[in-house]
Amino acid sequence: MDNPSTGALETQDGADAHGEPKHVTIEVNRKPVRIAHDEATGLQIKQAAIDQGVHIHLDFVLSHKVDHKHEIVGDKDRVELRDGEEFHAVRPDDNS
Repeated sequence: MDNPSTGALETQDGADAHGEPKHVTIEVNRKPVRIAHDEATGLQIKQAAIDQGVHIHLDFVLSHKVDHKHEIVGDKDRVELRDGEEFHAVRPDDNS
């Protein structure tokens, strides 16, 4: 099936025509983070961000910006990801 946003062919399981997994680029604390799937847990998002140089820790609280609001994403919560979505991670004791 064609992916209208990239023009690439995708298979039913989300891989492209070459069998490579679909990648999604999100933002964590305004830094781009590339994820190899279009769904991830909060913990997976934080780990990917850390692996890609975002200065956060696994115990930080992750939130997802949805319609101008921030929704908390727990470590085990699964999130469907789309290119450009914004996430923020803050220290657990940050009251801002």
